[in-house]
Amino acid sequence: MKELSLLPLILLAGCCSLSEQQLPLFSVQMEPVPVCQNLLADYEAYSSMDDRARAIFRKDMDQQRMLTGDRCEQLRLALVYSQGDVAQKARALKLVEDLLASGAMAELLSAQRIAQLLRDRLTDERKQLLRVTQLRYELKRQQADNRRQAEELENLRSRLRQLKQIEQNINEKEQSLIPPAANELPSGAVPDPGG
Repeated sequence: MKELSLLPLILLAGCCSLSEQQLPLFSVQMEPVPVCQNLLADYEAYSSMDDRARAIFRKDMDQQRMLTGDRCEQLRLALVYSQGDVAQKARALKLVEDLLASGAMAELLSAQRIAQLLRDRLTDERKQLLRVTQLRYELKRQQADNRRQAEELENLRSRLRQLKQIEQNINEKEQSLIPPAANELPSGAVPDPGG
């Protein structure tokens, strides 16, 4: 009987010893989060290069991307192209749109966010450039219309001057054909009664 009364104490002691031991609840191996290393380093380096160095740099990056097929290299190249002229920006937009459409950046959250921001910026720039181009076209068209209207106005003024000159010439000829009135006869002249 005495042994039975000790049983709860033994069980309690066993539970205490387990709680004092810090056993892990479960063991999980955390894999490193994939990232594109130094994404902006090439972007910054490219900014300080002259045109010749930029062309070589772009060519090397493009070859590396084609050889590796690496999505980070594609994003790097898009970032570099985004600093160029209109054609290069169009290429950058194509690269980044293809990258985002493929879903290849899904696990690279920071790189995906950069890609989305780059796409949005390039899309906005394209819209603004298109708007500026349309406004320039409309301005040139309006200027051409204004020139045409100014020429038409000058033609109308020239015709009006010609008509006034013709009218003046006709008036002068009519004045020369009208016989002078009796009160305008020279002194000593007798009007012809017969007519």
